[in-house]
Amino acid sequence: MTERASGWYDDPDDPSLLRYWDGILWSDRTMPKVKPHLDESRIGDPRKQWEEEQERLRAAQPGGYPQAGPSRFQQGPRLQRGVGQGPSPYGYQQQYQARPVKMTPDGEPTASWWRRLFAYLIDNILVSLVAVVISWSWLQPWIKVITDWYDAVLTAAKNGGSQPPVPSALYHVPWQFPVVSLLIYLVYEIGLVAWRGQTIGHLICGVRVRGAGSAAKPEINAAVIRALVKGVSNITTFIPVLGSLGSVFSLVDGLIPLGERSAQSIHDKAAKTYVVRARPPKVPVGTLPPYPGG
Repeated sequence: MTERASGWYDDPDDPSLLRYWDGILWSDRTMPKVKPHLDESRIGDPRKQWEEEQERLRAAQPGGYPQAGPSRFQQGPRLQRGVGQGPSPYGYQQQYQARPVKMTPDGEPTASWWRRLFAYLIDNILVSLVAVVISWSWLQPWIKVITDWYDAVLTAAKNGGSQPPVPSALYHVPWQFPVVSLLIYLVYEIGLVAWRGQTIGHLICGVRVRGAGSAAKPEINAAVIRALVKGVSNITTFIPVLGSLGSVFSLVDGLIPLGERSAQSIHDKAAKTYVVRARPPKVPVGTLPPYPGG
């Protein structure tokens, strides 16, 4: 007789069974080769677990309806349903995200308000610096008036005297400076937005301007309209009464994207443009695909 170790082997009498060999003789202990109903097991199958969870909720709720709120398979770190549902033309999954994202009508995420604000500040600083350099010969007498008055104030304070009156020339900035600033702003804003869809501030902050009809940069006419409406405060500087209204308009124009569905300001609506992210965002941690459906 051939020696072999004890264990489970094919039953000589029934190929569908396994019989235990004790090392000397066949025992009476048998077992089926394949566990019954193994193909119906739900262990390790997320979709079946999701369906089982839904059946459990329906059974627990009077009337057969699932309870409100996501199941434990849909819960992440306080996930919220995104604005857009399903994949967009830009490949972003918006079913569940850590926070809602404002989108363009075709599903591209818009730039955050803070990025737009920093880009605006950077652009204004650059335009102002260039304007000061070009207008320096006109600004020098005005700056000298300011420095002389400041020195007089310090001298009076040191000697215990009264503060000298503010010179009226202090309130009259040379008109050449705002004119030069406006021209530089228009060339800068229109040229860069029409050329590449980004100013230097946009480039640094990782945002860009696109048209409403496509993701491409705006046309020249849209760039012109956008720059004119955006620069209302610069244009109305020359008119005493309208100057203050222009400043209020620019403030409102800058705050509107905070509450607007597509984060469009007034100048974006006028030019039919959107400010979006320059690079696709990373998929947020906790993003889950819906069940059923993959």
